[in-house]
Amino acid sequence: MRTFDYRHLPARLFDGKVGDANVRAYEDKGKLDMLKELHPDTLEALRERAHFDNVEASTRIEGLYVESDRVRAVIAGDEPLGDTEGQIAGYSKALHALEDNTDEFGLNTTTVLALYEALYAYRDLGRKSRYRKKDYMYVQVDGHMQAMPVSPITAFETPLVLGGACDSLSDAFNADACSPLILNAVFTVDFLCIRPFDEGNGRIARLFADLLLMKAGFDVARYVSIDRIIENNAMDYYDALNACVERWDRGQNDYAPFAQYWLDVVHEAYRQLFAKVQLGAAPAGGKTERVRLFVAQAAGPVTKRQIREALPDISEATVEAALGAMVKEGSVEKLGAGRSTSYLWK
Repeated sequence: MRTFDYRHLPARLFDGKVGDANVRAYEDKGKLDMLKELHPDTLEALRERAHFDNVEASTRIEGLYVESDRVRAVIAGDEPLGDTEGQIAGYSKALHALEDNTDEFGLNTTTVLALYEALYAYRDLGRKSRYRKKDYMYVQVDGHMQAMPVSPITAFETPLVLGGACDSLSDAFNADACSPLILNAVFTVDFLCIRPFDEGNGRIARLFADLLLMKAGFDVARYVSIDRIIENNAMDYYDALNACVERWDRGQNDYAPFAQYWLDVVHEAYRQLFAKVQLGAAPAGGKTERVRLFVAQAAGPVTKRQIREALPDISEATVEAALGAMVKEGSVEKLGAGRSTSYLWK
């Protein structure tokens, strides 16, 4: 049976590129700590947008699509229509709980199960065990159905193995045995290899990762959506995870690919946050230039609505004029049409 000792992770996780990325993240943390004192109102204004992005992006990562307006309505309290909207409402409430009551959640299976029950709160889960019940899933290979193991860990072993992982994680975190960022990456790989539930593992892993970040003082997850960054480069996320699974069942796998990926994602979140704070703290003048800066610093295409939400003091007419000028000069590409129109810095 697979066991875990997070107090003694491989030395290679703290050297080279991974080690450098870890140091960079701590530098980012220090900069944000200073910004909290200088621009508290600007940071607070970013939280609602980050929450929406997290909920919508995490849903899309799982291949579930709901119109953005409907996602906003469900987050705001509309009754969910159907199972997918129920999961959106559940994810939103779970995320709010983690953000508002971080210290009340332990790094344990109680929290993991609470997140699962929150995610599927609009289903009738009954009284049966929440843990995975299947050892195999059936997929079509060359026109025939073939049984594939869900995880090297059987359904019967899952509660015990996950409990051992959580106990070791909590022990290492409380003892400050190593960087919580690297602990976070390693535990995410282990959690997704265990696959404790029949569904929802990815979203629960990301919620748990946000919790660990906040507990460690890396508050960037409160102001910028890490889920959105992952969604924008989803294949990199899956490639990094897949690079860590070989020989996992024997405890001989390499965690470095996902550790590097995770540290890069955290750094990107800080980069976006610093850009948004700079934008929000900019003087009232130069509104056209602020629209240009927002589009240029975005991680991907942005809509007029996103610009208006980020820059509420700039009128819709000014935003439209600025975007039109950028499209005409060729610095921005206009994508789509109608309500789905977005703008991408070239």
